[in-house]
Amino acid sequence: MRLALIAGALALGSAPARGDVHGDNCAAVKVAVPARFDLVTKHDAPLQDIVDYGTSPGSLDPLFTKLAQVARLKRGVLRIGIYGDSNWTNDRTAGEIRRRLQISFGDAGHGFIAFGIPWGWYHHQNVQHGTTGAWTTWNIATMTVRDQLYGFAGISAESTQAGATAWVETAKAGDPVGTAVSAFEVWYLAQPKGGSFDVIIDGEVKETVASDGTLEMKFARYKVPDGSHRLTIKVKKGRVRLFGATLERERPGVIVDGIGINALSAATMTRMEPANQNAGLARRNYDLLLDVTGTNMWAAQAHTKLLGKHIAQWRHALPNASFMLWSAPDFMSEGTNASVPRMKQNAKEKHDAAKESKVGWWDQYEALGGWGSMPKWHKDGWDTPDGVHMGPKLSAYIGERFVYAVLKELARRVERDPKLGCTR
Repeated sequence: MRLALIAGALALGSAPARGDVHGDNCAAVKVAVPARFDLVTKHDAPLQDIVDYGTSPGSLDPLFTKLAQVARLKRGVLRIGIYGDSNWTNDRTAGEIRRRLQISFGDAGHGFIAFGIPWGWYHHQNVQHGTTGAWTTWNIATMTVRDQLYGFAGISAESTQAGATAWVETAKAGDPVGTAVSAFEVWYLAQPKGGSFDVIIDGEVKETVASDGTLEMKFARYKVPDGSHRLTIKVKKGRVRLFGATLERERPGVIVDGIGINALSAATMTRMEPANQNAGLARRNYDLLLDVTGTNMWAAQAHTKLLGKHIAQWRHALPNASFMLWSAPDFMSEGTNASVPRMKQNAKEKHDAAKESKVGWWDQYEALGGWGSMPKWHKDGWDTPDGVHMGPKLSAYIGERFVYAVLKELARRVERDPKLGCTR
C-alpha cells in the first residue's frame, strides 16, 4: 500500500455549496481501500479487521464519524492517543500510522512529545527534540518518583540547573509530515517553591514562566505563523519540572500522540496519579485512545480486570471518545528460537477485556502471524537481536496494516451510512 495510494484513498465528490454543509448537500465521500501494500513478505498473515464491541459510550462510532467529517468537510481535527510499551518508545509504529493518516486526511501537527530523554532510544519520528544540561527524567515503569506526578504520558523531567534546556523543533525540510507548526503548548508542573523558566521560540524569549504555586499541571500556549519553528525551555532558577509540549496546526487533519513507555503494562499504569492523568487526557481531548500494551503483563488473573479499571477511568476523562485495545505481538524466549507461550493467552485476555468493556479491538498478534511468528521475523532480521522488539521494517509493516484496517472499516461505515460525518 503505497503512500501515494493512501493519499488518494479518499476521493471527495463535488464540494458542498457555500454555507450549505449542514444540509442534504453534504459532500459525497468515497473511501477507496488500497489494493496492495508496500511491505509484502512470505510471512504475511490474514488481514485483521477492526472489531467494535461497543455500545455508546465507548463504541467506535465517534472515531469514524469524526474521520468521515474531516475527510468530507475538511474541517475539524481527529485526535488519537496511543499508550504503548518499549516497542513504541521509538515512535516507529506510531510514526507510520501518523504519516499515513496525515497524508490521507491532513497534517494537523505532530501532537504531544515528552520533554527529557528517559531512554537512549526515545525519539519521535518527523520531529526533532532533545535536552542540554542536567535533567532527572522519571517514568512510571523504570524510574519512578514518589509523588507520581508524571502527567498523562507517564514521563516527566526535572532540573535545578540554571541554563539547562529542553527543546523541540519541527521536522527537517523534506520530511513528508511534521514540517510546520502554528501553536506550541508547554506542559509543566506548578509546585510550592517551584522555579522559573524562559520560553524561547526561534531564539527569542517570549515569556518567563514562574512555576511557584499550588501543586497542579499547567499549560502555556504560544501561537506562531504556520511553518518551521523551534521551542526551547531554559531553566532560569530553582526547581523546574516539565511534562512535555504539543505541536499543532490550525488546520483540519489528524494528530497522533505516540505515548511509548518502556515496560508499560496494565499494572505499571496504575502508578500514575489518576487526577493528574485525567487532566492531561481531558486536555488532549482524544477521539480515540488506544492501549497496545501486553508484552510486560504476566499476571494473567489481574490483566483483564486492570484493563477494565483503566478504561473506566479513561471514560471519565474522555466521555465522548472511542477506545480500542490491541493484542501484543509474539516474542521469543531469551536464549531460544521459540515463541513465549504466555503471549497467546495474553492476546485472549486483552480480547476478553475489549468485549467486557465494550470497546474496539484489533488483533496485532494475529496480524503478525500469531504463535511462532517472531522466530520467522527474527530469521529475516525484521525484529531486533533480542527477539522481543520489532525492528524498523516490522514496525512499519504493522502500522501500514492498521491504517489499512481503519480505511476498510471507514469504507464499510460510509457504505452503510452515506451521510456519515455530515453535520446534521
